[in-house]
Amino acid sequence: MNSFDDYPDEGGHMRSRYGRILRTSDPDLPYKAILTHDQCAETTCAFATMREAEAYIRLNSPLPKARSTFWDRDGPKG
Repeated sequence: MNSFDDYPDEGGHMRSRYGRILRTSDPDLPYKAILTHDQCAETTCAFATMREAEAYIRLNSPLPKARSTFWDRDGPKG
């Protein structure tokens, strides 16, 4: 069984734009993480658990921009 430690991050030089997870028919490694990059082909890695695949994508994807909460409030009363 593979561990998440077997897949170190790509060092930042290959950061992906986004990632997705597919369920495969492989009984040992049923989850495949696919990372999409701007300037090169997609990369894939197989994992034993969905949690490992999600962690891999989080590690190799940019953090989302901070979201403004200005509009997340009740409207004026009156």
